[in-house]
Amino acid sequence: MSIELEYALEHKNDPAVLCCRMEPGEISHHNLEDPAIFPDLVDTGLLSLDGCLTIGQCLGATLKEVSDSLTPLTPAIVDNIQDPEAAGGDAPAEEAAEEVAAVPAMTVPAGTQMTFGGGVVKLYIAEGKDISIEFPV
Repeated sequence: MSIELEYALEHKNDPAVLCCRMEPGEISHHNLEDPAIFPDLVDTGLLSLDGCLTIGQCLGATLKEVSDSLTPLTPAIVDNIQDPEAAGGDAPAEEAAEEVAAVPAMTVPAGTQMTFGGGVVKLYIAEGKDISIEFPV
């Protein structure tokens, strides 16, 4: 699942991996996977982060070729690699603040419960049709 710009900026030094198939073009936070899931994928052998660029290096860079989801972004497939330290200005922070301000606050319906345990999130929504959702974290 893609990440928000504010989250991407907080994790600019984490590895950059595509969240979904991408055509050649500019890489944005919408194209990047949440780095919180990487340890499990690496442990199971489903992902290798060897030679992977960081999120900060990939934001605004250009993908050279069509790539599938969970493809680590490396210099071999990325052009115009960014230097996150050279950006220096407040433009990314201002842009993130504008984007956050544009998103309305989420409200949770009455009767909603969320629990975390054993590597699973359980979400129960009483309102509506008693929707219950569980997924691993």
